[in-house]
Amino acid sequence: MTKRNEIEISEKFQPLFELLHGKYPDVDTVIMTGGRYSLKSYTVSIFANTALRWFEWNILYTRYTNSTIIDSIKPEVSDKIEMLGLQNQLTDTKTHIEYKSNRIAFKGIKPGAKAQTANLKSLSGFNCFVNDEAEELPDLKTFKKIFYSIRDAEKRNLSILILNPTTKEHWIFQEFFEKKGLEGGENCIIDNVMYIHTSYLDATLSKMPPNILADYERMKIEEPEDYENIILGGWITEPDGVLLPKSQLKFQDLSNIPEENIIFRFAIGDPADTGGDKFSQPFIHVASLNDRIVCFVKDVIHSTYGIEANVERIPQKLIDNDIEALFLEDNGVGLAAVLLIKKKLPVNIKFVPFPSTIKKEVRILSHFEFVKRFFVFDINYKNNPEYRDFINDATGYMKDGDNKHRMDAIDILCSAANIVKLKYHKIIYGK
Repeated sequence: MTKRNEIEISEKFQPLFELLHGKYPDVDTVIMTGGRYSLKSYTVSIFANTALRWFEWNILYTRYTNSTIIDSIKPEVSDKIEMLGLQNQLTDTKTHIEYKSNRIAFKGIKPGAKAQTANLKSLSGFNCFVNDEAEELPDLKTFKKIFYSIRDAEKRNLSILILNPTTKEHWIFQEFFEKKGLEGGENCIIDNVMYIHTSYLDATLSKMPPNILADYERMKIEEPEDYENIILGGWITEPDGVLLPKSQLKFQDLSNIPEENIIFRFAIGDPADTGGDKFSQPFIHVASLNDRIVCFVKDVIHSTYGIEANVERIPQKLIDNDIEALFLEDNGVGLAAVLLIKKKLPVNIKFVPFPSTIKKEVRILSHFEFVKRFFVFDINYKNNPEYRDFINDATGYMKDGDNKHRMDAIDILCSAANIVKLKYHKIIYGK
């Protein structure tokens, strides 16, 4: 361990503080991972106060979903003012910590359930962005909006993501680990990204409560997977409780499917676009192979912008995928966009509204097994960001838990499954 102003900091965090002194000039992003008691937030709080006082940085300190951010992460940062002996030098207000004309500002990126991403105009003047619990960030696009707003011509520009790893399907793993050939747990620098990984084993164990240490040792033996993820901060391959596990889906190269056996080509979507829902629309080729139905999911639209923003894309996608019929749920939402899409459809594509008569949860539970048995997905889905997010959302739906923003992909697949069941009941069930 090394000491900084009588505060013990693990040597693994040393490269972070070296950024303040101009070392590693290409680094503009820090990915900080770890499990319980890994001192990530603790150390970055010290770093932020240090950067403000001695280097006059302007820091945006955030979380994504917590609108009462001043009651969550701010106390962690404020506590370090006295620890560093800066109580007479820094001014600690309700929403800021200030030094001269510089500040650490605390802002929720998404203040409310229906709010949009924080107004980027209000983010000007910062050269450092810290996002605690970054696993809450929904996608790369949201991160990039803020990343591009952190710019200062005279000071170093830096973005720090602090997170407890979740599944390997999370966009942070996909973007910053898988694409760079990393498995997680590394302490290194690759290109412009610094990786710091710590666990409770890097802390001063003598200062940890004995009952906590004892429970960690118990988990190591009795719950090794939870110990690896929750305590050591490892990434999960596939979480327990997933209704449609990725390992149980069928994947193949869809660029070479047997077109001579295709009996129906259709697309299906739900226009609903409220409360953070995504507009999901798979493009499916149904084949009859040896008297067995196979549903090839050739392409998808999976958009956070809703059906209105996809009015121009949908007709072209239908043509590109040689679609015969477009099914759209008749729920009254996005009606103007639906009518506009209908007008733009080529004459050879049939428009089929279908009613919403049962709750999504009931539809999912009724048809997800059919999706596992009869649907085939593109093995190259990771090369298509929308297809990748579609698969990640569909396979992230939990049997129990909050599925509020993970329902759209699996629900539309189950709606497609229901259509196929009804249309080809005799082939599927022989009666």
